[in-house]
This record gives sequence, C-alpha cells and structure tokens, in this order.
Amino acid sequence: MHVARNAKPSARKGDVVMVTKCANPSCSASFQYLRGGKLFLLDLPRFSSLTGRKGRTAEYFWLCDQCCSELTVTVDATGQAAVAKARAAG
Repeated sequence: MHVARNAKPSARKGDVVMVTKCANPSCSASFQYLRGGKLFLLDLPRFSSLTGRKGRTAEYFWLCDQCCSELTVTVDATGQAAVAKARAAG
C-alpha cells in the first residue's frame, strides 16, 4: 500500500516540509512528538520537470505507535514510499 503524502513538497529551494500524520493511509493519528512511533528516512528518486534531470531526495515518514508495531515504510519497485508488513525479528 502506498504512503499517502501528508504534505506536498514545494518547488522552491529551502522550503521545509513537515510530517503531519501517520504514513499508514488507513490511520488518522496526528504527529505531535518524536517520543511516540517511529520516524523513517528514505532516499527516494526524483525527477525535476524544470531541469529534466533525475536525482535523489531524502524524505521523512512517520508511523504511529500502533502502526509501527506491525508495519514499516520502504521504497517499492517503482521508487515510491510504501507501507508494508514488518518482518518478524530473528
């Protein structure tokens, strides 16, 4: 299942994009503190329609306490962030 984007990145350089909710599209938990849940930093491919160049961008995603116990955020085969079942430890 693909991640619902919580905020749209701006085309202007230097703008800050904030995580606002759980990356699980089925969850409505709001991001308020770093002490709850799990924050993921993904290296995603990007394409600039302005320059026609490919590149990479680092983007943060957050799963709430409930969701991070069963799910993780990964990069899928198409290069998009996706929520998937977490692998069992061990």
